[in-house]
Amino acid sequence: MAPIVTHPDRAALLQRMDGRAPMAKAGLQNVDTAHLYTVLGGCFDEVRRVSGLTLEEFAVALKRDTSQVHRMITGAVRPQIELVFAVDRFRAALIIALARLTPEIAITTQLTVRRTA
Repeated sequence: MAPIVTHPDRAALLQRMDGRAPMAKAGLQNVDTAHLYTVLGGCFDEVRRVSGLTLEEFAVALKRDTSQVHRMITGAVRPQIELVFAVDRFRAALIIALARLTPEIAITTQLTVRRTA
């Protein structure tokens, strides 16, 4: 025999105990994802330019279709940073491109010329 539930909160809890958990809410509700995707896509394009690659060559290095990479660069879809970071030769350029987005980080280029006597 099923227990009798008299408390309304407990009744609602028992009705929800059908095995499904309530959906979790994402914390990115107020983030302008379109702007974020555009900015991160710009980092992708900077990595491509610094590497001296065409869009097609960059897409081959990322093992993705050229049109997909173009959509990531323009911010039409989420730029998958892990794709660029996974390629060793792009890693430093990606980190520098991301660092340029932060005003608290100063990027300095230093050249040292060693001369022998």
